[in-house]
Amino acid sequence: MKKWAVLLIIVFVFALSLAGFKTIAAITHPIKYKNEILFYSREFNLKPELVASVINTESHFNKNAESNKNALGLMQIKLSTAQFLIDYYKLDFSIEKEDLFNEKINIKFGCLYLSYLNKKFNDINSSLAAYNAGETIVRTWLRDARYSDGTKLTNIPFAETRNYILKINNNLKFYKNVFN
Repeated sequence: MKKWAVLLIIVFVFALSLAGFKTIAAITHPIKYKNEILFYSREFNLKPELVASVINTESHFNKNAESNKNALGLMQIKLSTAQFLIDYYKLDFSIEKEDLFNEKINIKFGCLYLSYLNKKFNDINSSLAAYNAGETIVRTWLRDARYSDGTKLTNIPFAETRNYILKINNNLKFYKNVFN
């Protein structure tokens, strides 16, 4: 490696240390909507660090995020998922696509969906896999000995879903400090 490149790396690391870890962490692990996260995580019996980790992984706290699969907002909720939850829980609520860009509505429905999945699967990684890949797919994996011990996923065949769970679990380590 060239001497100038080594020097540049040393200067960069020194500058980062002067800026402080909190500045770096603020870029890689932003925290917005903390009050909403705390409120809805309590309401739906979830850990706030889990909710923040899902938001960071799904949208990096961009309330206007929209995926090519029509998942919307902070927690990347599909309109069809929100409507399913309204029907399933018999909520007196009507929802339109634009509503899912509202941080309060989005976090509420994202937390409600995570809570629903937790009750169905009774395992956080299976619930997160279902949040990413879909409930039906995860139920199929759980019935297959190649992917499950019968109650929990032991091997996830979709690389995207494996990476999704890994990202959330890595984010949890940071956000646990934020909420404790």
